[in-house]
Amino acid sequence: MHMLATDGKKGPANRPKVVFAGKMGGLLNVKYAFLQAVAADYGFDPLLAADPDDDYKLLREAGLPVLARCTPADVADAAAIVLDDFVDNTALKQLPLPRVPVIQLWHGVPLKKIGFPEISSVVNMTPEKAARLTRLYSGYASVPSTSPWMTEQLFSRVFQADAFPELGFARNDVLLRAPGRNDMLGADVDLYAHVARHRKAGGKVVVYMPTFRDTGGSFLEDGIIDPMFINAFCARHNIIFLAKFHHLVRVDSFRKLQGFIVHDSACDIYPLLPMADALITDYSSIYFDFMLLDKPLIFFPYDKEKYISRDRELFYDYASMTPGLHVRSQEELVSAILRTVVHGEDPHAEARRGLRDTVFARVDAQSAHRVCNHIKDLVTSNKEC
Repeated sequence: MHMLATDGKKGPANRPKVVFAGKMGGLLNVKYAFLQAVAADYGFDPLLAADPDDDYKLLREAGLPVLARCTPADVADAAAIVLDDFVDNTALKQLPLPRVPVIQLWHGVPLKKIGFPEISSVVNMTPEKAARLTRLYSGYASVPSTSPWMTEQLFSRVFQADAFPELGFARNDVLLRAPGRNDMLGADVDLYAHVARHRKAGGKVVVYMPTFRDTGGSFLEDGIIDPMFINAFCARHNIIFLAKFHHLVRVDSFRKLQGFIVHDSACDIYPLLPMADALITDYSSIYFDFMLLDKPLIFFPYDKEKYISRDRELFYDYASMTPGLHVRSQEELVSAILRTVVHGEDPHAEARRGLRDTVFARVDAQSAHRVCNHIKDLVTSNKEC
């Protein structure tokens, strides 16, 4: 279980210490679970293992418990470790981890094949990659799921873990309630205010969040979208086209356009998503979360054949799992925006709600609370063993 030996020490007053490893603007399930653990008493002391350059100063100024430049001594007395990514991608990389439960708050409902199904795929797979993925997707005490169907069909197939409790994603809570002060840590506060003013003045917002291509390519490199054209179109219709890309996609030259706005890839967009009138994506798991807002989806898989044959296979037939308008060109995209955002059409609402209720057993703002209770139970049972 991602474990090594430990001396079993606990935090002050014999309270267990739980180390959360994640970023305030990263994959976000750790962020919101950690903030919930700080806000209420679950019988353990939460500490965030932060990237010192990204989050340490921010969290210290907010008075939150944070570790910087973690050493083996910092985690040796941990009672549990909470991740939302592979440990290799966190501040705990290269550290010996104590022999305690490791809880993987995975960062999304997968549409594309990941984990053990990806290992079994012939697409973009090598023996070396298979061995690495086997290690990374194995050995967890628990991997929280979102519904019984998701546990059976996806999470239990993707990960090797002792349990798959159906708790929901902590990051989705902020979609279903107003964001608090700490929720805005790691978010672009100025952009949030700008979008709020735009909405208050009667403007519309569409968010574009495509996935990353393992073998390269993007809307810019492939010449699929012309940001200047989109900017002019949005200006005519009082729309903000808010695009958030993977950090490896370079879009610096378009950051100052009025209608086509690039969201910082290192910042948390979730507090802003409820202000969107529609979401555009391709194969990203973001659309599952966005379904909780019950707003239109536009799917833009302009390179579907290439993606499926060279990047990742998909778990399911794409058309059956994507309840929204499907477009393949810039012209079709702006037409879909006009239909959904300007004219208010929502032809796939019934199918979208049906999929939402399959993917999410609960539609509430209590997922982080359930996650923290689960951590408490694991820590308590591990202590008693």
